[in-house]
Amino acid sequence: MQVIFIGGASGVGASCVAIQLAHQWIVVDAGVRVDHKADPLPDLALLEGKDVRAIFVTHAHADHIGALPLLHQAFPTTPIFTSRATALLMEVMLADALKIMTRRAVEEMEIPLYPETLVSSMLTRVRPIPVGESFTLSELPTVTISTSRAGHIAGAMSVGFTASDGAIVVSGDISSTPQRTVQGAVPPAMERCDLLILESTYGARLHPNRQAEELRLAQAVAENFARGGHTLIPCFGLGRGQELLLLLQSAQEKGQVPHFPIYVDGLVRRVCSTYQLLPEALTPTLQRQIRKGYLPFAGRNVTFVRDERERLRILAGPPACILSSSGMLTGGPSAWYAARLAGQPNASILITGYQDEESPGKKLLDLAEQRRDTLELNGQTVQVACNVAKYSLSAHADGSELAAYAAALKPRQVALVHGDADARAALRALIAETDVILPQNGASLDIGKQPLTRGKPVRKQQVAALTTLPANIGNGKAFEAEDIDLLWDAICQVSTMRIVTARELAAVWYGEATEETTAQIVDILSTDIDQRYFVRQSALEEAYRVRGQQEDEPEDIFSELVGQLLFLQVRPDISKVVFCKAIEPGATIRVQFPKGAAFERTRYPYSAILDLIGPAPQEMLDGSQTIGAELAELSRQARRIRRKLSAQELARQCQEEATYTLSELCTLAGLSPNTLEERLAVAKLLFLNPNLFLQRSTLLEEDGQARYGLAPEWQEALEEPETSEAPDSEWLQSVIETHLGHAPDLYRRGINPETGEITLYFYFPAFAWEHYAQELAALADETGVAVTLNPHPHQGALAEKAVACLPEGVKALGGPSFYFDRSLLVQECSGEATPEAIEQANTAFYEQTRWHLELHLPSKQPVIPVAPVVVSVSTHIATSSKNNGKAVNPTEALRIARMSLRDVPDLMKIGTEDGTRTLLFRFSFPEIAPKRYADRLTAIAEQTGWNIRIHGGVHQQALIEAAQRALPAGLFSAATPSIRQSNHEVGVTALGEATEDALEQARVRFQEETGWSLRIEIKTRTW
Repeated sequence: MQVIFIGGASGVGASCVAIQLAHQWIVVDAGVRVDHKADPLPDLALLEGKDVRAIFVTHAHADHIGALPLLHQAFPTTPIFTSRATALLMEVMLADALKIMTRRAVEEMEIPLYPETLVSSMLTRVRPIPVGESFTLSELPTVTISTSRAGHIAGAMSVGFTASDGAIVVSGDISSTPQRTVQGAVPPAMERCDLLILESTYGARLHPNRQAEELRLAQAVAENFARGGHTLIPCFGLGRGQELLLLLQSAQEKGQVPHFPIYVDGLVRRVCSTYQLLPEALTPTLQRQIRKGYLPFAGRNVTFVRDERERLRILAGPPACILSSSGMLTGGPSAWYAARLAGQPNASILITGYQDEESPGKKLLDLAEQRRDTLELNGQTVQVACNVAKYSLSAHADGSELAAYAAALKPRQVALVHGDADARAALRALIAETDVILPQNGASLDIGKQPLTRGKPVRKQQVAALTTLPANIGNGKAFEAEDIDLLWDAICQVSTMRIVTARELAAVWYGEATEETTAQIVDILSTDIDQRYFVRQSALEEAYRVRGQQEDEPEDIFSELVGQLLFLQVRPDISKVVFCKAIEPGATIRVQFPKGAAFERTRYPYSAILDLIGPAPQEMLDGSQTIGAELAELSRQARRIRRKLSAQELARQCQEEATYTLSELCTLAGLSPNTLEERLAVAKLLFLNPNLFLQRSTLLEEDGQARYGLAPEWQEALEEPETSEAPDSEWLQSVIETHLGHAPDLYRRGINPETGEITLYFYFPAFAWEHYAQELAALADETGVAVTLNPHPHQGALAEKAVACLPEGVKALGGPSFYFDRSLLVQECSGEATPEAIEQANTAFYEQTRWHLELHLPSKQPVIPVAPVVVSVSTHIATSSKNNGKAVNPTEALRIARMSLRDVPDLMKIGTEDGTRTLLFRFSFPEIAPKRYADRLTAIAEQTGWNIRIHGGVHQQALIEAAQRALPAGLFSAATPSIRQSNHEVGVTALGEATEDALEQARVRFQEETGWSLRIEIKTRTW
């Protein structure tokens, strides 16, 4: 037996060991060093000329997997064996590594270690193996492999190899103390061990009581929160971040500390989501929670951060705790936060894990001991004034625990690796009754054949061959939708295969997993919206849960509901499509309703779920603020489809004793079973016709699908005339309230009980058409019914408004006279006023009502109303000779104008002034419209014979939105922009950073779009 310490022997990082056993070479781990001052790679040249039959990976940290793609490049056909959890986590970690390498290639001209294609190719060679068992592999027929959990992080394992010429154990990184996410390490179940390769990271330390240390950390965060400062906890994205998140939530729930917001950023948030797929690798408590559908890493005070704009808002907002990678401040969001928080006396940076000697995190700790007062962070020198502290929450065993681990295996020799000189020397002194060696990187160790026992016979160990997935079951046939059940049958041959990746499915069907075959698998599975065999996992791209595998109780079916669209019965007579946000205690779900659907409850029992509509589309998941609007749009589309369906015709196509899934009923109705709106339309149709259809089974039963059959009285129901669906007046009223509940001049809402068409009564309808144009359009779009305005103004409101607009010193005499054909109100008055004051009164009345005001003062001529302030497109526009001087009628003039400008985004309203034969256009930005649309407006005048005028009032909300939209990347508006009518300028106060060139480009864009000037004031902040 021979061992070569290829990397990671005399220091932390680049772990890699090669073992020759039974005349076969095995490699365990291939990592990188995080210290960029040293060669990041193990010396893989030491493997040259060796026939490596198998590669094993102990866990998914970068210092153990970062060089795997290069090892795969050298041995492209060699399989890579690891735990199922590590296999999935490697995808996350290597994707993050590629992203970092790409960024450094741009910013620092650093050559990437390997391309993305090599990582993808490597992942196709990964094979899952069980943890806590002994087995053999076809690649190593004369070697028994024994694995055991290593603690440390999810999926971490120790691995032992036994053959005729010796037995060896590679511990990997171990943690004997149970953590909140994983149980403690146990050695592999081996009867002998000639050599133990043991990590020694903390061999020179004794850890403090973990529970006390956790409480001390939580209290430190709470105290800093009380002082009004932010707390940053840099942490390793894999393992430490999840531990910290759970311990802080636990301390809040137990009342040990007050509640405070927790923001999770960087790689930490992605790993949290992936942990949800790995319950078997976590503690029993987390297993139960996840299998019941709970989200232990997403508490009510926890927010996942997605971009730099959110980070700016966090630092500009109230105090909070921030968990972010990387743990050593070498990069990632934690370095971004630290560079801004380090100079704040009321901020804290708390270190909780291993720090390399050259890392910024270690230098920050040195600084806390008054060794220096500045720090290099994220490429800049930072003056440090914040509080810095360290807490021992290591995921590595300490010296005494490592010695106990070695004693349990009773090895003949122990090789200490993965530690600095002090750690290895200290641990060597603690290990008794065995020979301890301290190998250097590149060293080779030959172990001669030894007697198999120390005086007693060896019991023959019974081991089973590892069950592996079949390959190439498609025999060259392209994978299609009808083959999904065959693929599922093949996967189910491995009973422990709970989560499977698209790459593994491609290898099973095609014999190899290429980019093309993997994409084909993903495309076909995406058409199975019922997910009867493979359930898509949003936490990890191209990962699926295998239905029927390890489902111990009915609640397991509901573990996949989060992120799904459900058809829910909210009241005995009301059903809605909802988005499932979370599973909560008491067999309940927490949901979000469509925008405009007002219900007091957001939590419902499982029994309220009528059916599964399908997975939420990605655009709905991208931002929670759009979920309600997306659901409302889905409901509107489904309503239009449903109105064309016949429940009786669908019932006639069903067999009396048969049962049908929602997908099957969609097909019978001539609709697609894979389209969300069509599935929802049929689900609602079934709900509204209980005399025709009956739900025979729920999601809790059979294969996790609801099934329907004909109701007992279905034949009698067919004899009754089919009635059209009555509109949901309550829902329509709620949508009106959502869009126009703020309108004080809306005094009545009418809904046609047969068609659902909406009639709205405003005090001043002409004004309302313009003022509420966006709200009215949104209302019509969401409800899918016609929305009209009663054309008659409220005479009492007109009279009151006229009196309110009278100039000072003028009083109304009696009631006014109304001339509806001219939109004119005439008011007899007493008193005197200047012509300017009267003109102001006329203008104010028109602006608020779109009616004209004529005042009759004693012994004076009537004051003719002044037309609204307008900007003429062309003062010389006249009727076209093409019309022979004749104008078309008002209706035709409006039709021509609307068709000509139908694609103009900032056109708000077109009105007519019949008396002057004028078309009045209202644009969001009237200053720019005459120039931008001059040709079209001139053409409209020629075609209609009507004059053209543009209303001069700018749409303030559109102006504000344009200003915010014009801001360059890196800036966001800190307050509502201010509008200065006098000089046509919009002022924006912004947070962030931008160059002067970017600011000037923003001003030019805004000027071109609106005709107004943009003033940007960047608010400075002391970080």
